[in-house]
Amino acid sequence: MKYKNIPEMFFSQVKKYGNRVVQRYKKDGRWMDLSWNQMKDAAEHVGLGLIELGLKQKDSVCLLSENRPAWAHVDLGIISAGGVNVPIYATNTPQQVQYIVNDAEAQYLFVSNRIQLDKVLKVRSGVPKLKKVIIMDVIDANPAPDFVMTLDELRKIGSTAKDRAALDQRYQTTQPDDLITIIYTSGTTGDPKGAMLTHRNILSNCEDIASYVPIDDTFVALSFLPLSHVFERTAGYYTMLFYGATIAYAESIDKIVDNMAEIRPHAMVSVPRVYEKMYARILEGVETGPATKKKIFYWALNTGKQTMPYKLDGKPLPLLLKLRYALAMKLVFSKIRAILGGRLLFFVSGGAPLSKELGEFFYAANVTIIEGYGLTETSPVLTVNPLGKMKFGTAGKPIPGCEIKIAPDGEILARGPMIMKGYFKKPEATAEAIEKDGYFHTGDIGFLDNDGYLHITDRKKDLIVTAGGKNIAPQPIENMLKMNRYIEQVAMIGDKKPYCVALVVPKFDAIESYAKQNNIAYKDRRELVESPTIIGLIQGAIDGVNATLAKYETIKKIKVLPNEFTQETGELTPTLKVKRRVIMEKYKDAIEGLYAQ
Repeated sequence: MKYKNIPEMFFSQVKKYGNRVVQRYKKDGRWMDLSWNQMKDAAEHVGLGLIELGLKQKDSVCLLSENRPAWAHVDLGIISAGGVNVPIYATNTPQQVQYIVNDAEAQYLFVSNRIQLDKVLKVRSGVPKLKKVIIMDVIDANPAPDFVMTLDELRKIGSTAKDRAALDQRYQTTQPDDLITIIYTSGTTGDPKGAMLTHRNILSNCEDIASYVPIDDTFVALSFLPLSHVFERTAGYYTMLFYGATIAYAESIDKIVDNMAEIRPHAMVSVPRVYEKMYARILEGVETGPATKKKIFYWALNTGKQTMPYKLDGKPLPLLLKLRYALAMKLVFSKIRAILGGRLLFFVSGGAPLSKELGEFFYAANVTIIEGYGLTETSPVLTVNPLGKMKFGTAGKPIPGCEIKIAPDGEILARGPMIMKGYFKKPEATAEAIEKDGYFHTGDIGFLDNDGYLHITDRKKDLIVTAGGKNIAPQPIENMLKMNRYIEQVAMIGDKKPYCVALVVPKFDAIESYAKQNNIAYKDRRELVESPTIIGLIQGAIDGVNATLAKYETIKKIKVLPNEFTQETGELTPTLKVKRRVIMEKYKDAIEGLYAQ
């Protein structure tokens, strides 16, 4: 590897780029810039401050914060001091925070603001080994306990530390196979497990990703997925530092499109859920617009789809098609690209399968989405669709150093330098997950095609086996349904049942607009989703997809829900994947009702 550890990589880049901008964030309506030198000072002061407080090499430090520049400063400070960063999702409950702090045996915990601090205060008696909580924001008028200090206070301690060489000594003696982080899985069943990742794991990913996805120091990347998740942390943070790119932090998921227009990024890492929302927003604008606009849009989209075989094979377009595509670009696609900032080279999608239709739609509209695949335990990237040689509907090819094989039962197994060291303090779970020959059990079902591209069928634990013994993969069917302009989310149910049913969350903006146009009166969303006309509208979408499926795969009955699945209510993971078992428990009565009818 080019570097021994992540801090060595970072400090090497600082020497190269110095006063160039590396981080951008919005404050009081204005975008603010931080240079590599400023980031280095912030990180060093955190690291030296922790050493002064008593942090030892290989000690765990927890970090509970939303995305912000200080997340990276604290992270680099922890790992430069030889510590192990244990991130905690900002959406976690006080009890989840307590579990992770105790299991990781952390003595120090960073929090972003008073909201996160209050979570810790609620469980303070349950985290007896915790010595100090460091808060990034200025503490409000309420007096803080003695064990709480501000990040500015810690940095001041670090900036006046007498032994300045201590930090250099720590990171220079950190070995490639030393832990950089313990990342706790979302724990949809039982307690979460801490995946132990090393500097080698992460660095191998940083180097290998670029073999399929070109990144350089002219890049500006927009960051919004939680840095607590390994996908954003590796692909949207460490990899960008590795290649000298600038990272801009989005204000929120609701502000992504606005921030893209302001920042004009070259790349963004995201999950399919966000691209589905973009697709829905584009389609809604078209469908509710004038008939002429609608006709031009679909003509342009059809033209874009006709160019795809030529573009993917690297062949020139026939003259007539080239002229039509140029006109489609001018009339339609340039406007979509302008909304996304105008200089986007590609999106990166991971965390869940991207539907083939969605990838093709954006590619036809001259917006490239590169899909990859991996897990927390694999640092995370295992496969990537090579830019320019993409195969939509697949997770791409294994990155250099990654070996993929398919087990007899269809499970995807992976081996390589990106595979975790194991689960923290869980040798039995580690032995179950990693074979003696190094192959990791992903828990996903799939296959490799003749060109070496990986196809993901579904999560092994999510596969539906009906009472008649038929195996059904729900995710591809759910993805097809989510392409409908009236459907937001779907959870397909049917394990050990005679047939499949579905819980459907509608796109409320779309059905509210439909209700208005068709004079459907309703008091609230509950009454709206119980309207026979709205149920019929959703059922029409279900029937359309059912017509493409085998009889045993079809959805026989539906329940339209009045509320979205969210992280806050527990139905979604931090990367916005459906927690099927949580949903089945939460909507148990509704599901039983569908089978009782």
